[in-house]
Amino acid sequence: MLRYREALARVEALEKEEARAHQTLVEWRGRVEKSTSDPAASMAKSNFLGAGHDAISRLHNIRLAMSEATAELKSAFATLAAFDDALGYLPIPEATYLEIKEAGDSPEE
Repeated sequence: MLRYREALARVEALEKEEARAHQTLVEWRGRVEKSTSDPAASMAKSNFLGAGHDAISRLHNIRLAMSEATAELKSAFATLAAFDDALGYLPIPEATYLEIKEAGDSPEE
């Protein structure tokens, strides 16, 4: 149960971090679009490109960590489900079981 809770907490933390990284990337795109309209901002463009590369790299790393954390969560859940089958008393709602079982099966955009 502890392993499952820790894995769930990690996935939740990574989801929040992913949302922040994605927001950073969206804000970066807005700044780049504004800077392209200003011909005098060529040095700023180079800085924006570096910041954009960093933001994309960060988001990629977070998504890799999320994939690993989701796999750990699925494994911990499978262990809990096996205990439930063996002992027959762990309250695991069917909707939760399906959400965990299917988590991470679809590729990210």
